[in-house]
Amino acid sequence: MIQFSRFLPLAVPPRPAPLPAPAGRGPTLQPAPPPQPFGSTSTFDSTPAPASNLHTERLGDGSANCLETAVGLARPGDSIVLMRDASDGVGHALVRRPDGSVVDPNHPTVRYETLGQWQATHPRYSQPVPVPAGKLQQVLSTPPGPQREALIQKLGLSGVADRQVADGERWVSPTGNMNIRSGPGTTYSDVGDLVPSDTLKVIGQNDDASWLNVERQDGSAAWVKASLVADAEAPPPPPPPYESPVPKWVANGTPPPDIEMHVWNALPQESRDQIIQTAREKVVAESWPMPEFDVNGPPPASVDSMVWSHLPPEGKQSLFRQEWQAAVREQTALIFDGVPEGGVVAEHPFLGVDSSLGNGQVGEWLDNALQEGSAAQYINLEKALGPGSLQEHYNLCGPLAVGASLGMSPKEALTLFKDSDGANSASILEGGGTTRGSTLAKVYESLGWTTDYTAGEASIPKPEDMARMLDDGKALIALVNIDTKGADGMLRDFDESTKKVAHWVNVRAVEDNGKGDWTVRVYNPFENREEVYSWDDFEASWEKNGGMAPGANEGDPPVFKFNAGHGLLVATPPPPDAATTP
Repeated sequence: MIQFSRFLPLAVPPRPAPLPAPAGRGPTLQPAPPPQPFGSTSTFDSTPAPASNLHTERLGDGSANCLETAVGLARPGDSIVLMRDASDGVGHALVRRPDGSVVDPNHPTVRYETLGQWQATHPRYSQPVPVPAGKLQQVLSTPPGPQREALIQKLGLSGVADRQVADGERWVSPTGNMNIRSGPGTTYSDVGDLVPSDTLKVIGQNDDASWLNVERQDGSAAWVKASLVADAEAPPPPPPPYESPVPKWVANGTPPPDIEMHVWNALPQESRDQIIQTAREKVVAESWPMPEFDVNGPPPASVDSMVWSHLPPEGKQSLFRQEWQAAVREQTALIFDGVPEGGVVAEHPFLGVDSSLGNGQVGEWLDNALQEGSAAQYINLEKALGPGSLQEHYNLCGPLAVGASLGMSPKEALTLFKDSDGANSASILEGGGTTRGSTLAKVYESLGWTTDYTAGEASIPKPEDMARMLDDGKALIALVNIDTKGADGMLRDFDESTKKVAHWVNVRAVEDNGKGDWTVRVYNPFENREEVYSWDDFEASWEKNGGMAPGANEGDPPVFKFNAGHGLLVATPPPPDAATTP
């Protein structure tokens, strides 16, 4: 239920003064000088121009001023927010959309849900003043001088016309391995080492521009020799902090802001409960919009196929909507009332609203099954893919989880997998083998997606991170532990499983209830169904898993092997104009 794209940021502390020279390093070490205001004493050609304001800013003057860039990014109805920088008085200009979201001209592809989110990652900036973008466009389209001054006064902008804004940021990287110093010279103390992959923000320079005052990634400041660095692209900005999309009153069940307390208290308890429930279902429905209805598609899981075939189109539409509404109500209860320990099988899978995905051994899943009643992922490939294929395959969780993330039927998913990596993927199907993250990545890459696979405790994302990745349109395939004997293939803590099996699932959603509690909805290919878990139960199954692996030598019996916990394949779709359809 997250409506913005980002990862959790690291707090960015106010810029500290350069590190002083440590004691005992010899009499030639000098104390660090104060940093120079960026642009105030610059003679370095590539240094951005001095700050400007509404009186002095010129459009198209060749500088990368944030005010000019913000005006260029603005659309009808937007406002330009002028911020003040507490450190030096030179502020920054932002674009605020009518919905309250914010765009920073320095990183225009990143969307902040609110101004508060942007400020949380830029704590030096405060005192925002919004100005209609149309008014600023009028002002800056008029050359500086008496005519502009008259327009500033006419538009009521005199109170903000003196606000200074800085030009674009400058970033540099070392051209080789080097050290970094506490001041502008080799007589200052060495305070660290740099490598070419480091990216540093320039915040000032000495009088002859031979040394640059830079800010490191940890927020500390130091100095580097200008001849040993080259201009570099700015690194991705830290994302805004997580803000739950669930309003506090919805999460806590308190009066909505448009109902006064005395009116709320006068309402019957049943009416209050209904207001809260309706609001909660609305929050869930916004994250799970009803799919487009296909009158020729399969019936929902709760509707008999014979009954479905005799219904008129409007009757099918009505049942389709009822199934979706039932799924919304079910998910609302799980999010706000809590998921039972050990997780639950979704009675109304969102996937199954408009397909056979998530509905167990029905339709194509039954037609291609090894036998009725077996696990759904135990498929007779000869039935699914034609003569010459393996008759029994038990290890199809990877291809089916990937296929489900792409909305595919079993046949579509297995065909795509077979063709994705040439002889390697084909041999996995022909030999009944298991799949690695790198093999599954090839499926996405064959469609033009980019992929990244991580494993191990150091790489585990927080629930907020996973929710944001999903909101960005990424597909998440997690390697978890399931119990195929005592829990019917559901996710289980490795140490509590009666039958331990490493298993791929498609993480469909990671959602919070506004009070810090998280639920995880997964598509589990083992029984072709959607399941919902608390974050703790999901993480416990994700933390540790193992399975049978081939012996060291040909002919050796399989051995049990642990996998690195928290395995996660993240697949990012190509831009819409470059997407390849399967």
